Amino acid sequence: MRPSTIKYLLREGLSGLRKNLLMTMASVVAVAACISILSFSYCVGSNLRHMLHQMEDSIGISVFLNGDLSGEEIETMKTEIGKIDHVVDVEYISPRDALDALKKEWGADEDIFEGLDDSNNPLSHSFQVSLDTIENQSSVLRVLQGMDGIDSIRHGQTETEFLLKVNRVFRVSSILVMLILGVISVMIIMNTIRISVANRRVEINIMKYVGATDWFIRLPFVIEGVIIGLIGAIIPLLLGMPIYAKIISAIYAYIPVIKFVQFRLMGEVFRFLLPFGVVFGGALGVIGSVTSIRKHLRV
Repeated sequence: MRPSTIKYLLREGLSGLRKNLLMTMASVVAVAACISILSFSYCVGSNLRHMLHQMEDSIGISVFLNGDLSGEEIETMKTEIGKIDHVVDVEYISPRDALDALKKEWGADEDIFEGLDDSNNPLSHSFQVSLDTIENQSSVLRVLQGMDGIDSIRHGQTETEFLLKVNRVFRVSSILVMLILGVISVMIIMNTIRISVANRRVEINIMKYVGATDWFIRLPFVIEGVIIGLIGAIIPLLLGMPIYAKIISAIYAYIPVIKFVQFRLMGEVFRFLLPFGVVFGGALGVIGSVTSIRKHLRV
């Protein structure tokens, strides 16, 4: 395609946007709303998944054993637990190691540890069980609860189930809202392009008579749709980056109890979201323009 042809197509596309400025603005707002929902959903969803991964690394399952087990029985239990589906590692923790860990965490000089030593240690033998994914925690717990020789099990199943449910509900609801807004965006873009087609119907007929191809006639309208989609995507994405950073800072500042949770950095989130959002916005514009032309452009 010659540079002059490209220049002509771009000029015609921009001209159509200027002539229907009100509908163009409505289309941009609709696309921006859709991209905003997409961005918000991805930010929340990706951070929920990030929290779940942190829980996989930090919570795990702690299995505390009965005090009358022999060394051989403990080793046998470790082997049996290691064979459970979704278990990737079983670490044995002796009472002495557990006491040393507590002293290191709380401070060895604390009064609570006075008189506690190897001969006077109330802590029990235990296993720290690591899983492949935190979603499989419930199935592993069911197996462990049926094993003999276990005194108690400590886990974060309640917190895990809550995060998983929130993640699922939020994912489904955000997809539904995004689909609805996407359809609205496409319909508004279709109306914008349809007005452009109606305003230039005489010009289009002349172009057909002099031998212009269908795609040559359609391209300016496709360009209109793409520009609408790109503008509608870029604006909320650029605004979303500083807003995301400020929200994370505000959460850490006003909810100190949540400081143990590590949120994803702005760069990590928008490294994927920025190009995906731009492509998605452009795709909305293409779908809206192509659909409108196919239905209403009769030359």
